[in-house]
Amino acid sequence: LYSTASIMGEQVLQNVMFSDSAAPSPAMAPQFRNPNPGGSSDGWYSQQQQQQQQYGQPQGGYSAPQQNSGPNGPNVPSSYNPNFVSQGLSGSMSSTPVTSSAGGEDFDNEPPLLEELGINIEHIALKTKAIMTPLQAPDSHLYDDTDMAGPLCFALLLGVTLMLTGKLHFGYIYGFGVFGCLALSGVVNLMHPTGVDTWRCFSILGYSLVPVNILAVIAIVISLKGFFGLLLGCVTIGWSTFASVRVFDKCLNMRDQRWLVAYPIALLYSCFVMITVF
Repeated sequence: LYSTASIMGEQVLQNVMFSDSAAPSPAMAPQFRNPNPGGSSDGWYSQQQQQQQQYGQPQGGYSAPQQNSGPNGPNVPSSYNPNFVSQGLSGSMSSTPVTSSAGGEDFDNEPPLLEELGINIEHIALKTKAIMTPLQAPDSHLYDDTDMAGPLCFALLLGVTLMLTGKLHFGYIYGFGVFGCLALSGVVNLMHPTGVDTWRCFSILGYSLVPVNILAVIAIVISLKGFFGLLLGCVTIGWSTFASVRVFDKCLNMRDQRWLVAYPIALLYSCFVMITVF
């Protein structure tokens, strides 16, 4: 069994080395054993060449790869057209860019992130300007949307400003703001003929915190525990109350109830002014 395996291995090795039907060199011929001890080595090699010519492939099941010499060169089929590949590549480079993902979403036409979150910087600026200039009549449709980004920013800014003066009143600001806005929303809905959205009341009262923020910034520079601070506090309460009542009047058609609404609003902003001054 061992000698049979050795002979088959020598035949496969010989077929690999002499697959192109070339006669072996005399120097390499003695390196292989003759499987036929009774015969000569020259006769054995000639027998192998005759078998290759007769059957088209050497023994052992191995055939050397044949090279196709087509019109385009070796190993290239005759149906190959290089111009087709260049045209395909040039066409793919000049095609329109892919703007949609696998799910069919168009990323190029997506709205900005702030718009998706409901934050409109332009509207926030317009509403802040309406509070800063209360003598000018605001647009009647300015508070049609329930914008809560501005009020949350002003409430957070008030807490940070008070923290710079050594006062941690975030809990008071949150408590006074939520409770006061809910109470005023109930009062306004009782007096309004058709009712008012609660979030719209939150938005109007939250934007009216701008004067209180200005007072808190002044408190960083100078002390407000005196007559000057009391005077500035009264001006701030009147400013915030007048601005919010004017918005209720123009945007919610509550001209006949504006003085009834002004009293609880003044009480609410008095709480914010007191935690700012004291």
